[in-house]
Amino acid sequence: MSTQSLTLVDVPRPFFDTISTTAQALSVFSLTVQRPFQPQHLVLLIDSARRGVGLHSGPGIIGMRDNPTASGRAIAHNVVSVASANPLAVGCYVMTVEPDVTPSPDDAERWFAMADVCDRAGIVLVDWCVRGFATADALFAGQGAVWCPRHVAGLG
Repeated sequence: MSTQSLTLVDVPRPFFDTISTTAQALSVFSLTVQRPFQPQHLVLLIDSARRGVGLHSGPGIIGMRDNPTASGRAIAHNVVSVASANPLAVGCYVMTVEPDVTPSPDDAERWFAMADVCDRAGIVLVDWCVRGFATADALFAGQGAVWCPRHVAGLG
């Protein structure tokens, strides 16, 4: 892969191109995320050379904000179940799509819970992105932002 910066048009090819940045993972997620936005979680599996070896999409997990530790573990258990079905997977990027949310200190707690479960299962949680979106009742329906809870946790 060239050393040029990538755009969302330059999506890393599965089993061939290295995914070395969260921006590259987001370009892969952009292929799968449902539009219009709705609660969803996505898992991009990578091998030991950081090449994409699997992409999973599932419905959003209920109660993501009720108990940060429990929701982080719930996401991570789903990640581990997806990764365990792929013998090449050693790490992953995760994206959750969540309605009516903004960055919160609870995101750090969710990050640590996710990273702990993944680590215990032998899967490296490289990064996790949250795509928030406003529901139809909100002033700017459909709009939102993307952030990485790892940064909220002070790790990046």
